[in-house]
Amino acid sequence: MNDKQDKKKFLVIGLGPIGSIFACHLKAAGHGVFGIDIWQEHIQQIRKNGIRIEKLVNLHQHLDEALTRIKGLDNLEFDYVVISIKTPYMDSIIGELKKYKSGFNIVSLQNGIDTEEYLANFFEKERVLRIVVNYAGNITAPGNISMSFFHKPNYVGGVVTPEPCPPAIELARILNNAGLETEYTPDIKRFTWKKTILNSILAPLSALLGMTMADVMTCGETRSMVELLLKESLKVAEHMGYDYGESFFQQSMDYLSGAGHHKPSMLIDIEKGNPTEIDFINGKIADYGQRFNIPVPLHTAITALIKAKEQYPGQS
Repeated sequence: MNDKQDKKKFLVIGLGPIGSIFACHLKAAGHGVFGIDIWQEHIQQIRKNGIRIEKLVNLHQHLDEALTRIKGLDNLEFDYVVISIKTPYMDSIIGELKKYKSGFNIVSLQNGIDTEEYLANFFEKERVLRIVVNYAGNITAPGNISMSFFHKPNYVGGVVTPEPCPPAIELARILNNAGLETEYTPDIKRFTWKKTILNSILAPLSALLGMTMADVMTCGETRSMVELLLKESLKVAEHMGYDYGESFFQQSMDYLSGAGHHKPSMLIDIEKGNPTEIDFINGKIADYGQRFNIPVPLHTAITALIKAKEQYPGQS
């Protein structure tokens, strides 16, 4: 970019696959990018050798700074602060961010429903944004990311709707110019619900049963649960005003049937004794269903069972 006024300063909190791909593309486009992650070895490699994105794209960029704590960036001002950490850890960084000078736009780059609404409890609503990403990857080694797919585009919108949201419109332009095709939408929740419906099926079943996602889909008993969970989700979404069409059920089943023989992050969290994102995924679908008297027995039960596994991870 030639115009210095077009260059923005980003703070990306959470340099997992999603955050690292986001940060690396922005840095390659000429923006100032600072990163935070608690994984020390990962940060050490990023500070020494930069971030490498491989497979789908090939990028290698050194960030302006990479640290394990926000405190080291106290004196800087940012245009966008991007939250790319799992939802159970949001509270741990909100307090730190509230110490910063106001004026930055805060962006939820996370899984689940209403993460942006949660952030709006602590920051100016007009400056709270949400991105639904349609790319994915995995960390192959500290500082190295394999970008596995990008089903274009991503979507970005604001909490305050349906009025146009200038920061979200600007961010869509920035991401498009950086090679991450993104569309602005005045109804970001339509896309968060659609993605969360898909995320709410295999991840918790795999986590509860210790099965790969492909195994869940090929086992007759669990595939039946997949269908019932999907039907519950679609009934709640339809009540919320999000009708994805008659073919969406079969499209979703076809998509889920393509899941590979690997563990979703929710299962890995359970195995490591870490909290999961269940409250903002199945928990939100269950909450909305109960609020509107829509039967959601499976989502309610699965949320309770995952929360029990969080408390007693060693129990089988």
